[in-house]
Amino acid sequence: MGVNVLIALAKGFEEIEAIAVIDVLRRAGCNVIVAKVDSNSDNAVLDSNLIVESQKGVKIVADVILSAVDSKSLDGIVFPGGWEGTQNLIASSALKEILELLNTREKIIAAICAAPLALFKHNILKGQAFTCYPSIEAMIDNKNYKASLNVVQDGNIITSRGPATALEFAFYLASVFVGEQKAKEIQAEMLSL
Repeated sequence: MGVNVLIALAKGFEEIEAIAVIDVLRRAGCNVIVAKVDSNSDNAVLDSNLIVESQKGVKIVADVILSAVDSKSLDGIVFPGGWEGTQNLIASSALKEILELLNTREKIIAAICAAPLALFKHNILKGQAFTCYPSIEAMIDNKNYKASLNVVQDGNIITSRGPATALEFAFYLASVFVGEQKAKEIQAEMLSL
């Protein structure tokens, strides 16, 4: 069956943070589902336009619209950052439902850069230790911010700091989803070790 990981892409996502995670997790053998998050069509008929535009105008074609995802089959979800993308993640009621289900089932919920703010706004990031892009922590009512760590895991919540930590975040996620040995093999193949 494999490991099913949802990458939630909303308009304005940060490119490196999305692509690094998609690439590394697919190399690791995960079934990565790229879903378009569109707060305007969460409850609408399936949107035939799967193009999601990043913060710098890069266009990615998602696999599905978020409302078509079978959330019960997911082993985890990952949010790339980007300020506009994060605001669009916050605005999605469908995403909130998926997060609540995954959190109840203690599945992996991961966010990088500004996206931990979306976890907080969706009532997922409460008292757990976390990291994020500097200055975003001031918007998150949680005293457990770890400024000096690039990747922080507390229970099923994994967070990271920003674009320059995207590969480290992706390798960490790979180790969680498929094991440390496989993650190290991928790192070696990518000349990261």
